[in-house]
This record gives sequence, C-alpha cells and structure tokens, in this order.
Amino acid sequence: MFFLLTLLSGLLLSSCASKPQQELRISSLLWPGYEPLVLAEKLGYFQEAPIKILDYLSNTDAIAAFKNHSLEAGAFTLDETLQLLADGVDVQIVLVMDTSDGGDVILANPDIQSISDLKGRPVAVESSAVGAYVLQRALELNGLTLNDIDVISTHAMEQQQAFKNGEVVAAVTFDPYRTELIQAGKQPIFTSKSIPNEIIDVLVVRTDVVQNNPKVIRQLVKGWFKALAFQKANPKKAAEYALPRYKVSTEEYLKSLSGLKFTSLAENKVLLNSSKSPLYELEPKLKKTLFSLGLVNPAEHDALLLSQHLNGRFLPNE
Repeated sequence: MFFLLTLLSGLLLSSCASKPQQELRISSLLWPGYEPLVLAEKLGYFQEAPIKILDYLSNTDAIAAFKNHSLEAGAFTLDETLQLLADGVDVQIVLVMDTSDGGDVILANPDIQSISDLKGRPVAVESSAVGAYVLQRALELNGLTLNDIDVISTHAMEQQQAFKNGEVVAAVTFDPYRTELIQAGKQPIFTSKSIPNEIIDVLVVRTDVVQNNPKVIRQLVKGWFKALAFQKANPKKAAEYALPRYKVSTEEYLKSLSGLKFTSLAENKVLLNSSKSPLYELEPKLKKTLFSLGLVNPAEHDALLLSQHLNGRFLPNE
C-alpha cells in the first residue's frame, strides 16, 4: 500500500511539473522597431518557450485583438498602451523596445511644402493608432487643429492607393510604407525628429499572464536582447531574415533602421523603474494629445495611468 501511495504521489507531482505553460501570443507589425522579436523567434532564442509572434496589418487591428483576448502580449507605442490602460485593460510594460527618431513621418505630394499647406486638404491617417498622435502633434506645432484639415481614416497599407486615386494629398506613415511612398515621389513634411522621445515602442503583457508565467516572460525579454545584439553585430545577416516580409533591398531596410533608436538594457532599467521612471514625466503630454483626439476618457485625463504598470523585474542582470 505504501509503495502504491508513493507511486501515485510521484505520478501526480510529475504531472504537475510537466504541465504545459500558457502560450504567449504576441502581436507584431511590419515596423523595423519590432523586428528583433521576429528575429529572436527565427534564431531560436526563446528556447522552445510557447511564444508565438503574430503579424498584424495595423496596430488598430492588434489593439482590437488585444481587447478581445486574442492576444496575451503585444508590441505597441506608449500612447497606444495608455489607451489600453484607459480602457481598463490591465497590462504590464515589461520592455521598452525603441524610440522613433524620424521613422514616423508625414509624406505629401510635391506641391505640398509644409504642414501649413495641408489646411483644407485631405490627409490619410490610421486614426486610432500612433499616426493620429503624430498628426495631432504636427498640426499643434504649426498652429493648426484637426478641424483645419480633412482627416481620411486609412490603414497604412492602403495609403499608396489613396494617393493614386487622388483621395489624399498627404499621409501619416512609417516603414516599409514610407520607403514605398518616397519611391513613388512623395516627400516628408514632418518627422518624429520634431517630437523627440515621444513615440516610444513598448512590449506589454496582460498582468494575469505575467503573474502566472514569469519564466516565459523572462525568456521573451532575454530573447529580445540576444536578437538585438545579433542585429547589431550582423546587420546584413539580420536583414536577410526580414527582407522576405518587407520586400525591399538590404540597403533600404538598413536605412530604415536609422529612423529609430533601440533602447539598451541600461536604459530599460531606468525607464522601467516603477518608483521614478522618466516615463511618468512624458505621460501627461501624451494624454493631453490623446484627450484632444477623444482617445482617452475625460475621467482618465488626470489619473497617472502608468503607475503600477511598469515592470522591470524580467530584465536580464547583464
């Protein structure tokens, strides 16, 4: 009897120990700043953890999927993350990925020379994602408002056709669509260089998933930094993994990387310090613009949404 009880106990413990971990479905986008996620997956840096990177056509679609519980994690801009938090979606920011440094742009027809020339003209923008923020800030810095232009809600992949059809004279976009539109003769009239350190990409995970799957989250973050190191040491080799998806030349892809700054491990430790993060100073500025766009509830306007949602415990020690 003792032998049988010992055997059964051992089997139960073994069963518990081998219980499969929850699959971590992560949204990504055709954007060079998110590419190390895909690279880490392709290079096997997640060590067979149940991590699955899913490509979305737009972050508008990814945000909707996140709200519908079709995702456990996602790569979003900080302003998009504030929208999620304002909508009551409980997430933890476990990684600051990069900062847009010219990668987000407003491109226009050759006869449009400045933001002021957009007055009364149709402009394409993905109205529920970071593009809306970029457009609002560009207008604000040039003494205009959204009421001064004709906003055409358009996904990034549809903008080139909108230009061809004469439906818009400008568009808020990013790579690889930026490269395609410039090759088609469009010119930049505003870039994220004019709003430094405002467009920040972060990796968010549902709080319950963080609590229940710490090992997977740790492997995810570690894999990101390994891929980032690989990309830095072998830029052309890393580009080869991305080119089939981006359908641009190696030179064009590498050039697109110059429009962003990847966040180092040391910088992450500062930014994800929950007691004194510099992100707390940025939050009011982001929310002011989101509030004016109607993307953040008035009740959330003064609340510190990032408080309790910065989580640097999964960052590697070195």
